[in-house]
Amino acid sequence: MKLNIPDEVRQLATDTYRIVRQKVESNKSITVLHIDDEYSFMVHGTDAIYPEKIWAFDIGTVKTARDFFKQFPPTPGEVEGAIQVVEDEIMPLHKLLMPDSVLYSTDDRIQEIAQYALFEENQHAVLLPRTSMERVFNRLAAIITGLPASQDVLPASTEFAATLLILREVMHHLGFAEISVVK
Repeated sequence: MKLNIPDEVRQLATDTYRIVRQKVESNKSITVLHIDDEYSFMVHGTDAIYPEKIWAFDIGTVKTARDFFKQFPPTPGEVEGAIQVVEDEIMPLHKLLMPDSVLYSTDDRIQEIAQYALFEENQHAVLLPRTSMERVFNRLAAIITGLPASQDVLPASTEFAATLLILREVMHHLGFAEISVVK
């Protein structure tokens, strides 16, 4: 986890939080996840305009793929190495998030993952349950352990694998049962 968050990341995090807050009808605690190319962030709060907490992580779609995966599909060892780093980045949040917080994102990459899973859609958001996301991850795991990639429609991309891995670790280790991708 980054202790010094660059101003441009802090501003993007605040702007993303506001976009989600405008579409969320209650004043419940929300957590917003954004997975960028070279970093990720989560923002958390109940206020309508300003998040109470912003956390930035040294993991991202391109960075994680570049740092850990030599090719597609990555090897089981490469995936385990990536999982360890992602867990180390996000686990400190486990005790800092409000237990009733709801997870949101505005990311197209997370919406793409939802397209390969069972999800619900309404006019404001795509709702991706953790169980559906896990099924997509299990399909990726089958490819990693030897199923020919041509046997599935998942993207044969290390970036897709990295994004799915980050999302899985966030949802699993931070206890989110679902994520809503706000349109």
